[in-house]
Amino acid sequence: MSSAPNPSETSSATAIPILEIGRAWMSDPGTGARAVELGLAPGFAFWVLGRAGALGDVSPEGAAAAIGFMTPSLVSKNWAQKGDRSPRDFALEYAAVAAAWGRRTFADVDPARLARLQTLANRVTAAAPASVGALFAGWRTLPQPDDPAGGVTVALNVLREMRGAAHVAAVHAAGLTPHHAIISFTADPIRGGAAGAERFGWPAPHPEPDEAGRARAEEMTTVICAPSFAALEPAERSEFIDLVLEARAQPS
Repeated sequence: MSSAPNPSETSSATAIPILEIGRAWMSDPGTGARAVELGLAPGFAFWVLGRAGALGDVSPEGAAAAIGFMTPSLVSKNWAQKGDRSPRDFALEYAAVAAAWGRRTFADVDPARLARLQTLANRVTAAAPASVGALFAGWRTLPQPDDPAGGVTVALNVLREMRGAAHVAAVHAAGLTPHHAIISFTADPIRGGAAGAERFGWPAPHPEPDEAGRARAEEMTTVICAPSFAALEPAERSEFIDLVLEARAQPS
């Protein structure tokens, strides 16, 4: 960037790349294979238990409240697959598959640059109040691997959970329900529209899209997240953006 970005610009510039890095390892065949090894059914079980398992042994309703965008009934169905096992164990397993993906994907990236990105990402998340969201606060407590490639992948997922948690609050502040927010995200057929809503358990009839409301929610999400990026100096914010974009550019 030609001049040092402010915290809000830094949050906005890195939001989608960080989201896409998380989506890449969550949908990776290795993640699905590990779910099978753990005895989980195909679908969302590992996604639900891996993310919300960081909360500990909460009720299905508690897990659903933290996840936000999936129907409580679908969360409960997947949460039940934990059986007698500790939910936090699933979160640790989920972080482990993230780290394994990072070691493969970032194999050709200078480890010093990955370590620097991890340091900057952790500084941002350490500056955020836990009240930004429960999943974020839970993932922030998970150990990060010692190697740069594995460690940075987990660190970036903490940032992803920070923005995700902020977005749940922002959607409600914008006057939308989770169902309405997904329907209104028409730009991404994977995450939005009728297909995205139904994947997350929201049946027809669907509300009419509200793209203006969705835009307000995105703006407020950045408002919630931006203060944490003030933990970085102006030059570090530019560096952080460059490092995130470099990581996102790696073939996965």
